[in-house]
Amino acid sequence: MTQNQNAPYPRRTAKDIRREETRARLLDAARRLFAERDYDSVSVTEIASAAGVTHGMINVYFGGKPGLLYEIIRQNNALQYVDTVATGDAAKSALAQMDDMLHAWLDGDIEDTRLLAVMQSYAWVWPPETEKDNETVRAGFKDAVALLVQKGCDSGEFRSSLDPMLTAKSIWAIYTWGTRAAVFQGATARECHQAIMAQVRQLVIPD
Repeated sequence: MTQNQNAPYPRRTAKDIRREETRARLLDAARRLFAERDYDSVSVTEIASAAGVTHGMINVYFGGKPGLLYEIIRQNNALQYVDTVATGDAAKSALAQMDDMLHAWLDGDIEDTRLLAVMQSYAWVWPPETEKDNETVRAGFKDAVALLVQKGCDSGEFRSSLDPMLTAKSIWAIYTWGTRAAVFQGATARECHQAIMAQVRQLVIPD
């Protein structure tokens, strides 16, 4: 049987399926091992052994251990972006939408605080090309926050003098710092959320 030339997607071969399964096993093994210990103390041999493949597959699919960790970060970001888009209920106030958005981020980020710590620490030492790629990803989140800030300014809910993008960057910083309580103090998602939103309100709500 010949492949339908009008099909929207090419047919997946057995090789494609095996490749996807191998990638998934490596990512699952790395995610678990990084969370159990830390990035530096986990070897590529251990990850490959846990995934049931040779350690050379990590280089083949991810270009090494750093690329493997960054792919975990990309996956987490992709899931969070779905949550970010899902909070776009225009009937709610800007602050209520922001509350929902940050709560969704926290639910994902502090599900595994040890892995969160590993990912955040890597973000300070990854190569410039990785930073450039991640900056594009972060821009999508900041744009979403900036739109809510603009909505709040236009409605009079927020300070009219706020610069939406600068405020979005400030909220991003408040959020990032706020997750440290989960890592170092065992704070729950609810406790982190309350502390973060208290700072956000102080930043955006008029006196």
